[in-house]
Amino acid sequence: MKKITTASKSQLRLRAIGCAYTLLYILGWPLLYGILPSYSSYYVFGGIYFTLATSLMAWSLWMHRDIKWSIPAYALVGIALFDCVDYWMLHNIVAIIFFLSSTYLMKTDKRFDWIGDISVTWYILLIMPGGVFWFEVIQAVLISWFHWSYVKRLWKVRTERE
Repeated sequence: MKKITTASKSQLRLRAIGCAYTLLYILGWPLLYGILPSYSSYYVFGGIYFTLATSLMAWSLWMHRDIKWSIPAYALVGIALFDCVDYWMLHNIVAIIFFLSSTYLMKTDKRFDWIGDISVTWYILLIMPGGVFWFEVIQAVLISWFHWSYVKRLWKVRTERE
């Protein structure tokens, strides 16, 4: 029996916009303020705008309507709300939860687990000087790519059904 998607065209468009937004987020902060040690460092320059921009990324994770992705989405809200200046310990804990849970979900996915494999290989950057920034860039792109792959797949299923 063929599984049918319940996502409407407008929902799929919003999901695609969420994937594109992540890429704009990844490019925007360094273009505005240069490359810093980590993306959390942009809070110093962006303040509430950094919090809002990061919260929008969490919202884009929720748009994918998969309950498994609620843990990374909540962790991303935690990253946004608990800045790296005043709440550095809590901020780093939820950042670790975000990246590990995202990698785990991609790695254990039955269709696109190969993106999780790629994600795992880049954890080596965390032990290299200046590697945290590049780790975050690569992981955000991979997470966006993972979700974009599902959007494309669901769009194809929806198109075939019509």
